[in-house]
Amino acid sequence: MKKPFIALAIILLSLLLFSCELFVKEPQAGKVYAILVALDYKNSYQDDLKGTLPDAHEQDLAFKAVTEKLAKSSYTGFKFLQEGVDVSSTVKHLIGDEEINAYPKPENIEAAIQALSKITTSEDLIIFTFSGHSGKGEIALAPSVPDSTSFYNISDLLDHFSSVKGRKLIILDACETGYGVPSDPASSSTLLEKAIASWYAKYFNGERSEKSDLFVLTSSANTDSYEDNFKGKRHGVFTYALLKALGWNVDTGTMSTAIPPAAKRGRLTVDGLLSYIKAHQTLKTKRSLFKPFVDFQHPMVSGGALDMILFTF
Repeated sequence: MKKPFIALAIILLSLLLFSCELFVKEPQAGKVYAILVALDYKNSYQDDLKGTLPDAHEQDLAFKAVTEKLAKSSYTGFKFLQEGVDVSSTVKHLIGDEEINAYPKPENIEAAIQALSKITTSEDLIIFTFSGHSGKGEIALAPSVPDSTSFYNISDLLDHFSSVKGRKLIILDACETGYGVPSDPASSSTLLEKAIASWYAKYFNGERSEKSDLFVLTSSANTDSYEDNFKGKRHGVFTYALLKALGWNVDTGTMSTAIPPAAKRGRLTVDGLLSYIKAHQTLKTKRSLFKPFVDFQHPMVSGGALDMILFTF
């Protein structure tokens, strides 16, 4: 008599799981804005990076193509680039009614975010990308004087985005940026927290996931991030996989598909991007017993059971 009941229970549970997806909310068709920050550090004491500027250029093209060609919405990108030995820039962006200098020092980035807060709506998607150096919760922005570095706390960056209306995705391709990922009250990171007791404590504490409108997607939890040559083109390993997840062909500079490979059932989500990147990046996500010294990096995203829809197709 138990077998029919068990079979029925399995069927009902399956229907429940497949019909209820844990998204923050189904987005309306709003505008897309992107702030893309990249530095080569030739004017600082940090090691030079060759893949960061190409990362920003290609991400700008890829997100524009996904937004305008596939999702049929409007896209505006603002690139904040430090290139060469200068400690200033003549490039300026008009964000709303405000003119913001494009040199990526902290005050200019803050001004850009503040300007966005005056023009975005709750239906909009705001993307922030960073390619460069960092360490344990701080990103290295551009110096105001030669041979220096302006370290900027990731939590301060996220605080500035709290006044911006809309869905916000922060993408960080830099070392140890997992330390800047905000944790969910009801979940722990198995990458950053080694004590199994802390996982169980969160699991049984009865708290519920927060419905955040800001998600952080980062290239590496608590280890280095790497860049490499891809058919003669230099990119961050994480960013190159992200571009592929969006369906962007770096070699041809075109969108290679009608729907991004990371999309599922007509939706592109943050977790969808993470899953695709982990499966397709050229570095392993962890060391193995037989290759204990191999380079690896483990992407991660904000904690919690919820996901955020970026685009629908």
